[in-house]
Amino acid sequence: MAPTDQPLSTPPEPWSETDFAPIVAFLRHQIGITLEPHRMGLLQARLRSRLQAKALTSFTQFCERVLKLDPTGPGTQLLIDLSTVNHTSFFREPAHFTLMAEHITMLLKEGTTSPIRIWSAGCSTGQEPFSMAMVMAETIPGLSPQRVEIWASDLSLEVLKAAANAIYNENEVKGVPPARLRRYFLRGRGPRNGSYRIVPEIRDLVKFRHVDLRHANWPLPADFHLIFCRNVSIYFAEDERMVLMNRLARHLRSGGWLAMGNGEILSSIPASLRKLSPSIYGKES
Repeated sequence: MAPTDQPLSTPPEPWSETDFAPIVAFLRHQIGITLEPHRMGLLQARLRSRLQAKALTSFTQFCERVLKLDPTGPGTQLLIDLSTVNHTSFFREPAHFTLMAEHITMLLKEGTTSPIRIWSAGCSTGQEPFSMAMVMAETIPGLSPQRVEIWASDLSLEVLKAAANAIYNENEVKGVPPARLRRYFLRGRGPRNGSYRIVPEIRDLVKFRHVDLRHANWPLPADFHLIFCRNVSIYFAEDERMVLMNRLARHLRSGGWLAMGNGEILSSIPASLRKLSPSIYGKES
């Protein structure tokens, strides 16, 4: 047979945009994450640093040797961990915590006897659910894990591990009012000087779970009084946001509230929800 005249394809230049393109496609089609351009650039820099430390020489090599061989393995989890790290802080968007306390106080006055269930969906390194727990400790006398269940979930195993440790540095606790810092944090001594750990009675109120919000079934209760899902939908394509909102609504009990991030833009909401205030939605009774 005569040899073919077609030239062999050459691999793209290492670490170039063309080299990175299969990672973008993998995120979108295999993991379901859609990132804005500036976030994609940050992921590209973070991933390159990690791969070079493992002696990999291009994104293409990572795809061929890691992602294609095990599409659900540690390479995929690395992409998840690097792409879903959010800026977070204690009592971020504080009006939501004030509304939470008012909502729970109203439920208590109505004489509810079932456990108060709250969910931090996309909890990152734990500041949000621990802020919830502190507010609940100030709202409900004699608080116990039997009286209030605070569930916290994230897609990233890396941030869940940090959240469960409940240890923060001085910069991370700057936004905590001094009275709460004294009451709810243990200050590190000696080699741990400059670190702060959440006190056990607050840590014990929070249950951490690894949950992928893209999946149809979530291993969580379906009767939450309140769900915080703030700044999570930014990772979803426009058509997927409505799917996410419908699933969140199904996990709310009648009269329950859903808090989204103040900067999130929703083109529509499920018929079962009504807008109560900016970024707060209530499920119809």
